[in-house]
Amino acid sequence: MTITAVVHTYNEEKNLPDCLESLRFADEIVVVDNDSTDQTVAIAQTTGARVVYYHGYYGYPEPARVFGLTQLQGDWVFILDADERITPELQKTLLQLKDDSQAKAGYWVGIRNYHFGRWLKHGKLYPDLHLRFFRRELGSYPEVGLHRGIQVDGETDRLQGDILHFSYRDIQHYFQKFNTYTSVEAKRLITQQHRPTGYDILLKPIHRFLKAYLFQGGILDGLPGLLFHCFSAAYIFSSEAKVWEYWKQQGEILPVLQTLLKRKN
Repeated sequence: MTITAVVHTYNEEKNLPDCLESLRFADEIVVVDNDSTDQTVAIAQTTGARVVYYHGYYGYPEPARVFGLTQLQGDWVFILDADERITPELQKTLLQLKDDSQAKAGYWVGIRNYHFGRWLKHGKLYPDLHLRFFRRELGSYPEVGLHRGIQVDGETDRLQGDILHFSYRDIQHYFQKFNTYTSVEAKRLITQQHRPTGYDILLKPIHRFLKAYLFQGGILDGLPGLLFHCFSAAYIFSSEAKVWEYWKQQGEILPVLQTLLKRKN
């Protein structure tokens, strides 16, 4: 049995070398490049990775990931982002599992998130489980969209070992992604004919912050934890506000203060 590791890239020349180094255990590494303009492709080629190209950048990796899945031939698939690395423990687990006749259809992996200079362990940020290892013929994307994951046809389990995620270099980098991602989320909600209430715009972000930061222990992660959960609440606020603005531009005024306690419109 073989393992194919697949990495989606868009201008990842700084992150890619360490990412690919952590994947040397795989039988094949496939880099799905999304029209990079830096040295990403050259770096991938020098390491021996097979590069395939997906044209058309949407601001998020899922469309390229769906395409990449059609380009693979290994028995097992392991998905890793360019800003992620795998631990030695996870590597050992994967190598032991690939020839196990009793192996499940897919496996969830815990992700350790490094934000603003600290590994965040609280506020439901660890273990941040994602399905990343699966039998190729049993995995698919039922929905193509921001933060929509793989699904498998069969039983799943959790693996030992973690993925290390270095998502944001600094606050400026966070907000470079923030505007794109909130716009994508707003478009998704609009497609679903979602009309935000006052609760969605004002109270839901506050509720999310209080729940994660106070009641789920995010406060224990110091200032980096405070920043992350404040920004996460702002993410909800901005996404819902963009939806409200869209309907306003269509001539539909949605009440805010009158619907503060209304969760669905």
